[in-house]
Amino acid sequence: MAHHDRFRRAQLPSGLTVVGEHVDSVRSLSIGVWVRVGARHESATEAGMSHFLEHMVFKGTRTRDAYQLAMSLESVGGHLDAFTGREVTLFDARALDEDLDLAVEVLADLVLCPRLDPDDVEKEKKVIQDEIHTYEDTPDERIHDLFADIVWAGHPLGNRILGTRESVQAFTKEDVARYHARRYGTSNLLIAIAGKFDWDRFVEQISLRFGEAQRGLTPETGGIEPNGRDVVHHVKDLAQQYLCIGARGLPWQHPDRQALIVLSTLLGGGMSSRLFQRVREQEGLCYSIYTYADFYRDAGIFCAGMNVQPEHGRRAVALTLEEFERVIREGVPEPELRSVKAQLRGSILLGLESTSNRMHRIARNELHEGRFVPVEELVGRVDQVSSQDVQRIAAEIIARDRLSLAALGPSAGPAFETGDLAVGHAA
Repeated sequence: MAHHDRFRRAQLPSGLTVVGEHVDSVRSLSIGVWVRVGARHESATEAGMSHFLEHMVFKGTRTRDAYQLAMSLESVGGHLDAFTGREVTLFDARALDEDLDLAVEVLADLVLCPRLDPDDVEKEKKVIQDEIHTYEDTPDERIHDLFADIVWAGHPLGNRILGTRESVQAFTKEDVARYHARRYGTSNLLIAIAGKFDWDRFVEQISLRFGEAQRGLTPETGGIEPNGRDVVHHVKDLAQQYLCIGARGLPWQHPDRQALIVLSTLLGGGMSSRLFQRVREQEGLCYSIYTYADFYRDAGIFCAGMNVQPEHGRRAVALTLEEFERVIREGVPEPELRSVKAQLRGSILLGLESTSNRMHRIARNELHEGRFVPVEELVGRVDQVSSQDVQRIAAEIIARDRLSLAALGPSAGPAFETGDLAVGHAA
């Protein structure tokens, strides 16, 4: 059976979209309730509300307390989880195929019927305050917020997922309830399933359990302004410098998305990547160095990150810029390009071993492209990327006049400044 024959999609009368991919060779299933709301959709007074609500639903529902929620699936070997992103909030369950009805019922209870007790709201505010403190004390996470502050330059995509201590402290039970009522309606939900299941039974259970949800407010998203560019060095007493170098990238549906993924893999996608080999293996300047490209509805971000001893910071930045410029100037030799594409192809196919990965993939296909993308088509998109494509997208994304730099940690000499990204600058 071809991959696309296993895929099903339904639009329920309530406005709810349901997608599924059947995998007959497993005994498990993964179900995700995707809510089309995240940090970018929050006003200043709502900063952190999507994440706060994600926490609050686990404090109890109208029929279950927090312990009963935890035990509902753990008692049969499954589990519940959730995360908040910049554009979506996800609640997901993993269970055996025989527990399909239970998993759907628990997710519906969790997402649609949170208790939102005022005492729990006050307790959770303290928990989130502690989480914010922990995040600020974790430099390898904090550096990415500093970088986002530069690249998004006040755009909602730069909103902090956790919010601020001030915004969270001001939340009330009524605020949270209003946000839930506005954002968690059926028109804002996508439900995805992957694994072993009966499609008709699944749709029947979704219709039964999610039938009472109301149509919600579909989040509006603002346009993207021209790319911001800056250098920020937040001096802090740490053992190492944490660095991010990059720029705005591409939206999910951009035709060059796969070329940028190939570029990111070439530069920082593992121990064989150019930056790992040059900066760590040849020069010994760092332990960790990597790249990533994130794609959103109407924008994206590309970043090379590393942590180094303070005295090695400028040299590591200079070498990274050299590798950026080498791709722009020379492109990618065909043998190296074939190797990178084989790495990506293997990663895609290995991901099919996980029902959770499959569920995430079909959900993001629906959210961003409005259709199922067969794995053969995805691999084909990667295979079609040429050296010229990578060279061209590198010139558009990582040319020096587009780059920003965020640094966190002590400074060996002057703090980083815009001149450190200038052509001809040497460490």
